[in-house]
Amino acid sequence: MDNKFMKNIPLRVLLYISGIMVTALGINVLLRSTLGAGAWDTVTNNFSELTNITLGTASAIINITVLLLVLAYNKKVKYIAILIPIFGIAVAIDFWDIIVFGELIIIDMWLKFVFFILGAFILTLGLSLMIVSKFPAMVYDELTISLMRMFKVKKFFNMRIAIELFAIALATLFGFLAGIGFGAVNLGSFILAIAIGPIITIHLSWLQLLLKTEVIPT
Repeated sequence: MDNKFMKNIPLRVLLYISGIMVTALGINVLLRSTLGAGAWDTVTNNFSELTNITLGTASAIINITVLLLVLAYNKKVKYIAILIPIFGIAVAIDFWDIIVFGELIIIDMWLKFVFFILGAFILTLGLSLMIVSKFPAMVYDELTISLMRMFKVKKFFNMRIAIELFAIALATLFGFLAGIGFGAVNLGSFILAIAIGPIITIHLSWLQLLLKTEVIPT
């Protein structure tokens, strides 16, 4: 069954592109909740505020910087393929942020909670679609694995949490330098740092059954 799925290139491309668009939507929904975004998305937002560039451009700069670190450590050309989701998500982020949402600001607290929960669901669904397509995913998985080798850490979860906390600290630094305080960092950022992995696992479970393929989470 899995071999049949791998040969279905049009379906996999559709899943991949959908994953990129859905991931970018989830990022924007979470940011507009103001209750906290994903760790690296808070870095993107606060860096965008600091440098006065679009969210998509900030995302590309941050992700390419991380990719260069991965390339420097692993010295393998294959990681260049990660540029595809990096630029894809950067463009998609600006599409949702500038064209669709525009100047939308959420004021009511109940609606902020709705956006936060919905954003978490959408973001993890998008990431899961990218993973299940078996095309290049985001650079942070490769960063985690590289740092595990570098620091001889055996558990993926422990290293990933450390990276997420570092990202939140970096976002906070950018926020205060930009004069917006914590900016996109909020309590929800810490919740997402722990919850994103398990939610992705749930999405992958039903996607595997639906598509009759196998995905082993990193």
